[in-house]
Amino acid sequence: MFTCGHLRIGLLGLLLPAGASCAGLGLPTVDLVTSVHVATLNAPGDFYSFDNIPYAEPPVGQLRFRAPIPKVTVNRTVNDGSVSRICSQANGAAWLGISVPFMLEQLLGPLPGGGGPGGPAGPDPRESEDCLYLNVKTPRAVFDQGRKNLPVLVWIHGGGFTAGSKDEVNPAGLIAQGMRDGKSGFVYVAINYRLGLFGFPPRGPRDWDTATNAGLYDQRLALRWVELNIHRFGGDPRKVTVIGESAGGSSIAIQLAAFYGIDGTAPFNRAIIQSPAMRPATDAAVYAQVYQQVLSTAGVASIDALRGLPTAQLQGVNLAIVGGSSFAHFTFGPNVDGLLIPSPLPTSLVKGRVDRNVEVIAAYNIAEGLLFTDPRVQDNTAFKDLFSSLMPSIPAAKVNTLATTIYPEDFSGAQPYRTQTERMTLAISESLILCNAFALHLAYQNQSRAYEFSVFPGIHASDVSYTFFNGGDSPTDSFGVPINTAVAQTMQRYFADFAMVGAGPGSSANAIPLYTALARTLNITDGGNAVVTDPAANRRCRFWVEGLYS
Repeated sequence: MFTCGHLRIGLLGLLLPAGASCAGLGLPTVDLVTSVHVATLNAPGDFYSFDNIPYAEPPVGQLRFRAPIPKVTVNRTVNDGSVSRICSQANGAAWLGISVPFMLEQLLGPLPGGGGPGGPAGPDPRESEDCLYLNVKTPRAVFDQGRKNLPVLVWIHGGGFTAGSKDEVNPAGLIAQGMRDGKSGFVYVAINYRLGLFGFPPRGPRDWDTATNAGLYDQRLALRWVELNIHRFGGDPRKVTVIGESAGGSSIAIQLAAFYGIDGTAPFNRAIIQSPAMRPATDAAVYAQVYQQVLSTAGVASIDALRGLPTAQLQGVNLAIVGGSSFAHFTFGPNVDGLLIPSPLPTSLVKGRVDRNVEVIAAYNIAEGLLFTDPRVQDNTAFKDLFSSLMPSIPAAKVNTLATTIYPEDFSGAQPYRTQTERMTLAISESLILCNAFALHLAYQNQSRAYEFSVFPGIHASDVSYTFFNGGDSPTDSFGVPINTAVAQTMQRYFADFAMVGAGPGSSANAIPLYTALARTLNITDGGNAVVTDPAANRRCRFWVEGLYS
């Protein structure tokens, strides 16, 4: 670490390029040998931003569809972070045009003009296959003092494994929370990882060199980059917390269970896992069907031919397949590959095949399933058809069990639903998200911590606006609903303290209870918080987490 204008010799004795000392007008510069990065200053937040740092070689050409390799190509041009890259996006699943208007109408009443999302937007100019970059934000005072012992908080974005980027949230409010009351704060990192077809390419029986979970390997390499380099930005690689929501949350769960532990410990010490969304029945046979679908859509006969297609053509295939995905799914995503994911995630979790040295908080929202509910499902046949489509590896007999025993068509009040729609919402909510959180607690022998976000509207992803609350006169969430600022600040205090000192004495995060055999969870509401019994600790979730559907 060195400051621009004070030190002209970089690491390993490499001379900085002429003018580098003033490229940032006195702002600090970090030399990573393969690249040189000058900060920008966020004056109101009092932190430096080092943005768009490459952590891997561009996954293009013969590296497309393969596991990433660390950055080795040298580029000594000073990077000011102004050129942003995001991975290829595919956020236009057609079913969202049905579920989003329904969800909003259930919450807010009839919407003018239907209120649904518009058609797919044009490509973002930042999209590129060369997208394996990350951002680092570090408190100015600590960096200028040359300290290298700050805790680190790494954000892994959600987006159904087909959309999202490191730049989609502003961490200023969360960073500020870490520096309140004289605290030193933490170093914040946000990462890109490959998405959709580019990040989760299906493979045939002979495609041994295709990394069908490439996006997860990207995450793992980015976390290894943090271990090796974060000290240059003031961070301590021994104090790394990861936080992620939806696909980001399930990514963290997968990293905890990766390789059945053969690859060693997880590359982080603590984890905040929000709404871990993932299909429970995504086995290798299901993803083999995606392989044929991709080749047919692309008009090629092999993965090698697919690898040689122009980016634009491949993105067209990506968009077409994601757009036609079955309800509540996006086609591409984590899948059992026999290596990084040796067995379905809930199975690994229930068997305790995780790094138990990691301190974990697992959470979900009160109305997770509403976004993924098909309002057209109004009888038992349609209910079974939806699950057969969403989870094609479940045998017909088990789908029937699902519809008659686990979520029976009983609206008498004996079940936690009174209509077909409520039944569908609960079944989707538990199978895709709540039971994954429950499985995490089982994996950690009930010694993890838990909370439930019950602030209106409590739908999937509505808590992200609270995690990254940045103040303002009339703040609203991404759905236009006013944010409860007191709740947002309390949650941010939990997360900042957890990242800095865990949930021990003196940390506000210890308000989030240990799960224990009593299934304790903190219910976060507009009217105050209370420790309650986890609604996901039920026999229905046992069906999902114990693999009784197979």
